[in-house]
Amino acid sequence: MSKEPIGTEAPDSLLPTHKSKTTNAIKAPCAIKRITFDRSEASPGETLYVHVLKLNQNEVLVPGSLGLRFDIDLTSGHANNYLVQNVSQALVSKMVVKFAGTILQDTDGYDLFKIYEDLFLSQEQRDDMILEGIQSTDLCKIRSNAGDKKTSGVDKENTLNENFGTKYVIRLDHKILTDHGVFYPQALYNDLVFELTLARANQVVKGSDPAKLKYKLTNIQLEYEMMYSKQLAQEADSEYSSGKEFLYDHVHLEKTIPFQKGSDARLNIKVNAQRKSLKAILLLFTEPYTTGSRDSEKYVFPDLKKVKVTINGSPNMLYNEGIVATDLWRESRRFFVRQKNETEHMNLKLFLVGDRFGLLVDLRSMADHSMHGSGVRLVNTTDGVQLELERKASGSGIVNCQVFVISDVQFNILGNQLNTVQY
Repeated sequence: MSKEPIGTEAPDSLLPTHKSKTTNAIKAPCAIKRITFDRSEASPGETLYVHVLKLNQNEVLVPGSLGLRFDIDLTSGHANNYLVQNVSQALVSKMVVKFAGTILQDTDGYDLFKIYEDLFLSQEQRDDMILEGIQSTDLCKIRSNAGDKKTSGVDKENTLNENFGTKYVIRLDHKILTDHGVFYPQALYNDLVFELTLARANQVVKGSDPAKLKYKLTNIQLEYEMMYSKQLAQEADSEYSSGKEFLYDHVHLEKTIPFQKGSDARLNIKVNAQRKSLKAILLLFTEPYTTGSRDSEKYVFPDLKKVKVTINGSPNMLYNEGIVATDLWRESRRFFVRQKNETEHMNLKLFLVGDRFGLLVDLRSMADHSMHGSGVRLVNTTDGVQLELERKASGSGIVNCQVFVISDVQFNILGNQLNTVQY
């Protein structure tokens, strides 16, 4: 038996023809552009309309590079105000995506869903998201210039503040722009538009005086990376002409259900969204908070004992005895975790007792994230999916249950223009 030399790792293929690199690389000028947005400032409750730029001939948009950069100005509020965790997601209370005036996605509670999704990122990824506002409280207060910020023992935070200051970014990382190669807007007859509704100040700003919670976005810029490549542009144009499929997850806030902690031991929730592929139902549980004290990453565990799932009138379709407490983490982990063994920021204990809980009912036939269309088919049905939640009634106060429906959607371009949107 042959052995590898110490410190080396055998490649997946041992064939002499194997190459770890490819020789068909593309040489093309590329650049990161930051241009003035059509509005330099924006306030809570306003909607920002981001049109994906047409660019010039043979200029393509690099996947995942589109975003809004801006400064967050807190000076009009209380001197000790500072921002919530993951503020770039908290800023967007609603996200609408349109192409040729047709709605591709319309998500209320966008901040709730995206902040929860980001909890499943690895710690390494989260450490790289200071521009998104994932940071320590000490650093946040320093960047917010709060009057009660620490002034000693924060040398590292001060260095980071010198680099980032009040600058933040909202990344427009929709799968249409991230999972389908370069995007060539010049070849399309219609515009792709993002509509971002900014959240109320009490969802974004923390502080002791509820009357002085204020913020404003200033110096707004549109940021993107482009490449000048005739080859890529021609290939994209050809795809758009002959037919191009864009596959993505559609997230919709179906309803919000308030219930009493101490008395509601059973919750019945019906979801009857007509979808060809319903991937999952996500229930997030949040508690009302005192204005100025929002913990944006707090999702409480409502003492669930069992969840029974009925699909199209057939009971116990996922687990023959219902989803019990020991199954809850497994369901969420296999849906949200994209990298194996990279969940050090999110684990079983934090999920159940660390205020990071979400009830995920996985309706896919296969857990492979690369598979599109493996969800439950709900078409021309009145039964839909019925959830029966059994919980221990304890404590006092209200809990809000936000019911999100996640489904596979296909957006088709033919002849360089919108053809169909298939839900």
